[in-house]
Order: sequence, then C-alpha cells, then structure tokens
Amino acid sequence: METTGTLSNSVREVKHCPECGSPLIRLPILICAHCGEERPLRCYWYRSGSNSYIAECVDLDLLSQGDTLEAAIGKLQESMHGYLEVAFEGESTKGLVLRLSPLSHRLRYYYHKLKCWFSSRLRGLHGKHFLPATPELVKRYLSHC
Repeated sequence: METTGTLSNSVREVKHCPECGSPLIRLPILICAHCGEERPLRCYWYRSGSNSYIAECVDLDLLSQGDTLEAAIGKLQESMHGYLEVAFEGESTKGLVLRLSPLSHRLRYYYHKLKCWFSSRLRGLHGKHFLPATPELVKRYLSHC
C-alpha cells in the first residue's frame, strides 16, 4: 500500500513532451455516471512576471504558482487531486465539481490554447501538451446530463 507522501510525490511528478521536452500537465478525467462521456479538465500554464509561473485549472477554479514551471504544474496537479478527493469523499458533489473560473480566466485559457495551436502548426508539431492523468490521479464518476 502506498503512503500518503509517496502518493503526493507521484501526483506532483511532471512528465515532459517526447517531441519538444516541454512540461505536460496531467489532466484528471471525470466520467458521466449516466452517459459515460469522459471529460478531461481544462488546464494551462503561463509566465507571471519574470520570476514565476502560474498553472491553472479553469474547470475547478484552482491555480498554483511556482518559481519554476515544473513546480507550478506539480502544485496544480496536487491541488486538483486533493480537491477531487475531498469533493468525492462526501455524499453529494453538487456544487463542488465543476466550478468554473471567472470568465476572464477562461478567455485567457482559450487565448493560450489558440496561441499554442498556431505555434505547433508553424513548428510542424501535432501533439498536445496535456497528458491524461494516470488512474491514481483521478478518474471519477459524476453526472452532467
């Protein structure tokens, strides 16, 4: 059986893209209990000033900050895992799972996604810079329909 510290370390572990080497955010996947549709959470990162990075999940209204990109992503992955563990621990998840970030944060996410799409096409890359979470990170059932 895994200890809490070991699970925390595996949740914080940041994988890198095999094509370009940039850090990947491991996305938790939520599954509708009624229709079975899988819904990966929307996450992204950006540089905040010259000395720090922000990683954000717009579907859970969570963000983290770190001195390095890997630190910010690792903290976000840990925050998402912890939040979803607590949310699914109770009898009802109503109002806890999917709580959207403010509109300005979601617009920044779509701007970032569009910018990454154009950048990847110019460089000839076709991969996404997000990685589905491993089962120990979170694959939970909820109802959205």
